[in-house]
Amino acid sequence: MESNTAKYADLFAALASEPRLEIMRLLFATYPQGMIVSDIQAKLQIPNSTLSHHLEKLRQEHLISSRKEKQYIWYAVNTKTIEDLLAFLFNGCTIAHPRSQDKLDPVQNPFTEAGFMFEGFLSSLESLFGSVFDRIVLPRGFERFTRKATQVIALAQDESRRLGHQYVGTEQLLLGLLKEGTGTAAQILLAEGLNVENLRTEVEKRIGRGKGTPLDIPFTPRAKRVLELSVEQSQRLGDQYIGTEHLLLGILRERGGMAVRVLENLGVNPDSLEQRILQWNGSN
Repeated sequence: MESNTAKYADLFAALASEPRLEIMRLLFATYPQGMIVSDIQAKLQIPNSTLSHHLEKLRQEHLISSRKEKQYIWYAVNTKTIEDLLAFLFNGCTIAHPRSQDKLDPVQNPFTEAGFMFEGFLSSLESLFGSVFDRIVLPRGFERFTRKATQVIALAQDESRRLGHQYVGTEQLLLGLLKEGTGTAAQILLAEGLNVENLRTEVEKRIGRGKGTPLDIPFTPRAKRVLELSVEQSQRLGDQYIGTEHLLLGILRERGGMAVRVLENLGVNPDSLEQRILQWNGSN
């Protein structure tokens, strides 16, 4: 934890100047293509040597990346670093809830001890990043996801990469829920007789393999809808968190998704499965 804190402290330090924040704003606005140095300089009106210093500092911390095309050097936001930074902040502000088996003990965080308002800060980050949240892997409202629910999303991406697909669909989210292994959803799915192997086989049989996965894997419209439905299900049940059980409910409510068809092909009744989840929620 200490090494992680030091790492992200360096990221914040790299952003701790107005010119660098303005550079990040410009690059977010032009993501994923980015900008060339002369265009950044024209926007910010700062000396070339000063701009080069700021760009190099951001590049050293992997906040931005560079590429050469003909005689031009392009700079773009490194969304993987931003994703890691947001995940680090999220892990420090997870909402404790006694009914969720998906919760781990909250990590000790120096920002929290200092009275740092994470929720407000995350909102300001979202305002800064704007529409880029729709392009990178973390969904809107992620600060209410439990750690296990967040892990499910990462595992769903892994399944997309394994199959060489260019998206995360409802079927990958379902695989992520089962692959996570210890959350409420995984326990319920295992009780239905499912396992990662037979689920993978059925998914691959229905959608096949692709030719490669991009660095930033987008959600399909139906997968985005599952995330929205998981938030709605959490609210409907009066929960202050979004756990793996809410993600599974979201999948079941998105009846047109591939995940539901996969479950039905494996002999799982979606209505019965939903009732099992609701019964579990009511008994805990």
